[in-house]
Amino acid sequence: MNLDAIVDFAKAAHAEIGRYNVTVTLTPSNILAGEYAIAALTWTSIKYGPEEIEKVPDDKRGIYAFAVHHPSGVLPPHGYVLYIGIAGRDSDRSLRDRYRDYLNVKKVVKRPRIARMIGDWHEVLKFFFAPIEGNVSSEDLKKIEQQLNTALMPPFSVGDLEAGTKAKRRAFQ
Repeated sequence: MNLDAIVDFAKAAHAEIGRYNVTVTLTPSNILAGEYAIAALTWTSIKYGPEEIEKVPDDKRGIYAFAVHHPSGVLPPHGYVLYIGIAGRDSDRSLRDRYRDYLNVKKVVKRPRIARMIGDWHEVLKFFFAPIEGNVSSEDLKKIEQQLNTALMPPFSVGDLEAGTKAKRRAFQ
């Protein structure tokens, strides 16, 4: 029995579809929770890569997200948040400094999940960022990160969720 055609199909299916498979959890009650440590955020985005780094504030802390997002005249509006983080955790580190970490190959490869995210989706990956004002405490910044991660449960954010949700999520990983 010659299995070459089946093996070729399996390899092609993995290359074209399987490698992009992620588990997405959309929990309505978490999405609708709606009470956040910061009342409103103003989001801006750039295409992943160094070309637009000057648009990322160099003097503000904030929250950021990586999302698969490809505006098109044909595709319906979409966006798949893969990861949420903060810049300025217990420091004044700016969003731009934090974003540079994601452009530094040596740093990225030390974080396997992030390396996969960037490696697999870089062509359609957007960096969303929301600067915050200096009067927002580090505790509130960490809290909003946790709240957004709990609301959206991005597949590449595994640590910064509210404890109860984090434990329940682990039951399915």
